[in-house]
Amino acid sequence: MSLLVFGHKSPDTDSICSCIAMTNLKKSLGVDATACCLGELRKEAEFVLDYFKVEAPKRIDSVKEGDQCCLVDHNEFGQSVDGLENATIVEIVDHHKLGGITTSSPLSMTLRPVGCTNTILYSMYKENNIEIPKKIAGLMLSAILSDTLIFRSPTTTDEDIAAGKALAEIAGVDYEKYGMEMFKAGTSLDGYSVEDIVKMDFKSFDMGGKKVGIGQVMTLDIDAVMDKKDEFLNYINSTEFDMLYLAVTDIIKEGSYLIYKSPDEIISKAFDVDADQGVFVEGLVSRKKQIVPNLTPEVEKF
Repeated sequence: MSLLVFGHKSPDTDSICSCIAMTNLKKSLGVDATACCLGELRKEAEFVLDYFKVEAPKRIDSVKEGDQCCLVDHNEFGQSVDGLENATIVEIVDHHKLGGITTSSPLSMTLRPVGCTNTILYSMYKENNIEIPKKIAGLMLSAILSDTLIFRSPTTTDEDIAAGKALAEIAGVDYEKYGMEMFKAGTSLDGYSVEDIVKMDFKSFDMGGKKVGIGQVMTLDIDAVMDKKDEFLNYINSTEFDMLYLAVTDIIKEGSYLIYKSPDEIISKAFDVDADQGVFVEGLVSRKKQIVPNLTPEVEKF
C-alpha cells in the first residue's frame, strides 16, 4: 500500500511542493509513496511546476480506514483531508503550531519553528544523505521564497535563508529575480471571483469559542481588491463566521490592508491602528506570526 503524502486543503505553494519533495525523499529511502493534493492548484504553484517541469500531485478528496498518510505543512483535522480520523497517520512534517490532532498509534512527527516546511525537508534530505535533484530543489526553493516573501517575512529564520540559498545553487536560479517572477505570475487576480479570493489562502480558528476565519492574499495588484472593497465586505459579512478577516498583503510595501467582519475595537487594539475598512497595517505580512497571535487575545475578550 502506497503512503499518501499531502498538504492542507486550499493548497499553497509550500503545501504542493512539500508533498512532492517529501514523496521524493520517501522513495529515495525505499518507501512506496504518492504525492497528493487536496484542492486545485493556485496560479503560483502552477507557475512553479511549469517552470521546473514537474507533474502536479494526484488530487484526492478523502481517505479511508487503512490508508497510510503522511501530513506536510499542517497538523489539524480541520485543515486536512476528509476521513483522516479513520485513516492511519504515520508521519507529520510541519512548521505551524500544534493544532490538537490526536492519533491512536505512535507516529513520526517533525515540527520546527521555521518559515517554511521545505526548510525542514531540506534538513531531512541532508540528515539522510539524499541528493536533492535539480527540479526538486527548484520546488523547495519556490516554497521557501513564497512562505518567507523572499526572506522579507518576520517568519524568516537563518535556517530558511541558508536552505534557500543552497537550493537556489542546486536549482541554478537567481533567487531574488526568480522570486519576483514567481510572485508576479502567482499574484494576478484576473479571473477570480470575490469568494475565490477570500478563500484563496484561508484558515479557520477557534478563538475563545468563536469561529474565526482569516484569509490572506498576497498580490502586486492591490487595486484589484481595494477597488471592490464593498463587494468583498458584503461577501465577508454574509459568511457564517463570527468574525472574518481578509489581509490583502502588498509584497512591495511589506504590509497588509484589512477588510473584516469584526468589531473595530479588536482591529484597533490588535494592530495599533485607527480601525476602518481597508486600513493599512505597516509590516503586517505573516498570518502565523502576526495576524493570529495579535487577534487571538483581543477576540477572546469578546
